[in-house]
Amino acid sequence: MNKKVGAAITTAATLAATALTMSPAHATDYRWCSTTGANGGVTISNWTDPGATVGLSIGLNDTKADNHHVRVRILSEQSGGNVVYWPWRKHMGGAGTGDSWDTTASDDRGLFEIGVEVAVFEGDRKLNSC
Repeated sequence: MNKKVGAAITTAATLAATALTMSPAHATDYRWCSTTGANGGVTISNWTDPGATVGLSIGLNDTKADNHHVRVRILSEQSGGNVVYWPWRKHMGGAGTGDSWDTTASDDRGLFEIGVEVAVFEGDRKLNSC
């Protein structure tokens, strides 16, 4: 299998695995995942339709004393199935600590699905993620 196709399938699976509904039918939703060394999630508010500006309350925890830092990012799906990777948010506080961010998101091509990716990094190299 071509590496690009494999990555797209993995990304689609990640987005599907973190999505709890098939459409933005609820005004508030939650996505969460856990990997060795980190966990995190996002509470999505005002997700009334794909054209809505949604509120995002993002949380991230470092769960392992391994000298690595943790990151979280949002993934969204536009009309036509294109996956958008939003910027990483980084936490460097060490094991047993966490961080949170409140922000908003909107997309002219729609927010049809929203997922979260949590990862452990060494420098800019992703070691593991969910």
